Amino acid sequence: MQIKRDPPGSGRLTFRRRRKRFPILPVLLYVGVLAAAGVVWLQRDSLQPQVVAAFGPTPTPTPSIVELTTQGEIAFYEGRLAVAETYYRQAVEVDPNNVDALFWLSHVLTLEYIQSRDIEKLEEALAVAEQAITVDPEDPQGYAARSRALNWLGDYSASANAASKALEIDPNYALGRAYLAEAYVDLGRLRQALTEAERAVELDPYSVEARRNYAWVLAHYGSYNNAIIQYEQALRIQPNRPDLMYELALNYRWSGDYDSAIATFEEILLLSPDNPVTFYVEIGKTYFEQREDGAAQEFLGAAVQLVCNEQPEGETGSTEDQECPRNPGVWELSDSQYDQWRSSPDNLPDNVFMPAWTLLGQVYYTRRNFEDAVDIFEEAIAYGEENDVEVPIETYYLTALAYYYLNECDRGVPLAEYAFNRLQDDIASSNEPPDASTLTVQNNILSVFVLCRDFAGDPYTSTASGFTNGFPEGFTEPDVVIRRSDGSVVEENEEEMMDDEE
Repeated sequence: MQIKRDPPGSGRLTFRRRRKRFPILPVLLYVGVLAAAGVVWLQRDSLQPQVVAAFGPTPTPTPSIVELTTQGEIAFYEGRLAVAETYYRQAVEVDPNNVDALFWLSHVLTLEYIQSRDIEKLEEALAVAEQAITVDPEDPQGYAARSRALNWLGDYSASANAASKALEIDPNYALGRAYLAEAYVDLGRLRQALTEAERAVELDPYSVEARRNYAWVLAHYGSYNNAIIQYEQALRIQPNRPDLMYELALNYRWSGDYDSAIATFEEILLLSPDNPVTFYVEIGKTYFEQREDGAAQEFLGAAVQLVCNEQPEGETGSTEDQECPRNPGVWELSDSQYDQWRSSPDNLPDNVFMPAWTLLGQVYYTRRNFEDAVDIFEEAIAYGEENDVEVPIETYYLTALAYYYLNECDRGVPLAEYAFNRLQDDIASSNEPPDASTLTVQNNILSVFVLCRDFAGDPYTSTASGFTNGFPEGFTEPDVVIRRSDGSVVEENEEEMMDDEE
């Protein structure tokens, strides 16, 4: 066989080797892209608005309802109520028909009210509870939230009705029974309250609110040590709850454990430094009850000064020639201390303002510093009259007694007359016979009349209507207490014996 071969270059099977060329165009293009990217990176801050304007912002993913409620739960159990409120509020915005989110938002708002006394928080809590009921009338959570909010608004009967409705839907709903127990306490139905509170804890031993309300009932029974156990267990479940710690401290004091009470109040101050006045008053009162008057005067004086500093100029409740009491020589807060503990005037309600004055006055009185006691008491009375705030009856008769010891019965007896008439009006309006504590107050007031009539250096006889010879008609004159110059007391019959011996 013969294979025919074409000559080189004449056939299609002939190959020619070509010279390689450098790819200049792709390289230039690549370098240009890199240079442009570098310019954009260097000018990114100035170019960003134009890019956003042209293409719109980069969309951020919307958190799910599960993520928001989980974050709210974490913040709530850490005691960060404001953060928890934000998450639950966002959860409601994502899903307005989520009853769980609505319940917890209402619950957090109610707790924020308890701590701040911001009534708008409580009103919103009730509105959110009503929204939950509208979304699902067969879910007990909405009625439980309504019950709690109504209870703190002071409508105890409506609160009990709402809790009962929750239990109609679910008889084993622990919070329904816990809130019903709370309402029953305020309605004076302690036996039923105890039954409901015990059942709530049985249904859910890990419910903080069930533990708290069980402790609340026990405290009203005077079982302070058992109440303390419940509060301590509740705080193990959810630490950093100032409201629980506050009630725990009160039970420590009521049980006579003053050291634990003071330590707990001071711990609350570290957690909630924005409103120290309440806790200065409570610490001062605790020291006062254990007869450590110097320490009591220190803390109450600090409370008075903070209140004075927060009052707008000209609105301290004093007359033009008086100054807001500063507890001179006891505790003057430095600027740094004041800045640290400064709180908004909205956080200084009257139920804190008045004890800051009256308790400090009582400390001065018991230490026989009658001049400063009178100054403090008169300031409290002036504030109450000018701002329509109720002044405790004890303040009036203690002021009158202080005036007696200063030999100024002409200024003290009118205050005692006012206290006496007000007490009789209170007794008449209650439609019940006066209890032992009321009769003690009445006896103390009557003592002022006897002292100023029979023992004052400058006797004073009342001219008020209904008073004969300086004493109220129809009342038995009480045995009164007078003091020796060294401060010890002399009973009236002992005084007569001393006179006979002379």
